[in-house]
Amino acid sequence: MKRIFSALLVLFMTIPVLAQHNHRTGYFLDGYTYKYKINPAFGSDRGYFAIPVAGFSSLAVESPLQLSSLLYPTGNDGELVTFMSPSVSAQDVMSGVNKMNPVNINADISVLSFGFNTRKSFHTLDLSLKADVRANVPGALFSWVKETAEVLDMSKLGVNADTRLELSYGYSRSIIFDKARFGVRVKLLAGLAKANYSMDKLKLTATQDTWNVESAGNGYFAAPLPLITEGSDRRISGIDIPEYNVILEKMISDRNIGAAIDLGFTIDLVKYLTVSASITDLGFMSWNNTYILGSPDQPWTYDGFEGIGNEEMDMGEEFGVLGEELLDLVYPRVISEGVRKLEMLSMTAHLGVEFRMPFWQRLSVGALGSARIDGPYSWYEGRASVNCALARWFSFSGSYAYSNFGESYGAAFNFHPNGLNLFVGIDSFKPLLNVTRQYVPIDSFNTNLSFGLDIAFGKYRGRYPKKAKN
Repeated sequence: MKRIFSALLVLFMTIPVLAQHNHRTGYFLDGYTYKYKINPAFGSDRGYFAIPVAGFSSLAVESPLQLSSLLYPTGNDGELVTFMSPSVSAQDVMSGVNKMNPVNINADISVLSFGFNTRKSFHTLDLSLKADVRANVPGALFSWVKETAEVLDMSKLGVNADTRLELSYGYSRSIIFDKARFGVRVKLLAGLAKANYSMDKLKLTATQDTWNVESAGNGYFAAPLPLITEGSDRRISGIDIPEYNVILEKMISDRNIGAAIDLGFTIDLVKYLTVSASITDLGFMSWNNTYILGSPDQPWTYDGFEGIGNEEMDMGEEFGVLGEELLDLVYPRVISEGVRKLEMLSMTAHLGVEFRMPFWQRLSVGALGSARIDGPYSWYEGRASVNCALARWFSFSGSYAYSNFGESYGAAFNFHPNGLNLFVGIDSFKPLLNVTRQYVPIDSFNTNLSFGLDIAFGKYRGRYPKKAKN
């Protein structure tokens, strides 16, 4: 368990160049095939068949935490060291962290996807691999490492992570004299792994040689692994990892399944104004054979850690030691096992307004509000964009957004002539404007990239037919 937890922590700390799923800069982008992932009412200009994996890939990291608070260039050669290094002052570290630092890491990869038009309707079939990691990291954790205070409160420290396969069928149709569309997307889910743990209370008080700890936490763990190794007091000491064929058999036998639905609509209120809204991931997951975990709800003594800040270690080793010590501090114990856990999915709501310029309808401005309802990991964003369909085969968008994770600047373009659809977008390129010699973003932990390459077929069904003057 320590090794797995440490690996997750290293991933969280060192994955600054990934991107965000459900690319929102492309919401108003003409020709963008995968808008139906955000709002199932959207159709596509043409039918499409996605090239496996390359058809749609989206990866993400979002956090207000500045990467320059984790990695520091030192010396004449600009070599990077972690915030745990003795050469980095506690003042420099603490100046870049907040009281609470949310982190989102997401991935969405289409394994197989295609869509086609039938008269006034659009249909999609999609098989995707999805992964989500959400975490809340108290600033007191950094204070604990740098030993800047004798009383620390790391309550609300938590992580919620899962991976799943998602098979979906989507349907959208024009209604009301083609002035509106409604859409629905039905999903069948197969869970691969799940980890959820939160500390309702984690307070430390320093004594001469130890820390007095007040803690209370709970969570659960489900994965295609047959055995958690327990020490004294049912404390987790490790996980036995079997051969691949045993893992596959366990995944099938556990039958971690779920279902969800997406709903959406768009309507042209007047000639130049379109309003749209959607709710996605209304559903549930059933996790079988889960381990129910908990931290002791009583005072106890923690001896402290050694080895952090050792300059002979590389970054991976340093974060590994930090992960092991943090796991010792959280003190998870097995409460029960073989439990069936039913949970609701985290839903996302979107509301969009687009206004097309009367003098040239290929140019528009849009506003998109997004809200993720996910308990302590909820977030909200407002995004404004300028969109241009320069030609029937080329369009681009630029956007500005502000959210719980700070401000961001996005850009996207779509190249979609007959037979091909190529999309590249980024919801936040601001971190790329200020990087170290190693191309590591300095100012922000918040950046992303989405990419899609599809084979397009069928008659053009977009907003700008060939004979249109505007």
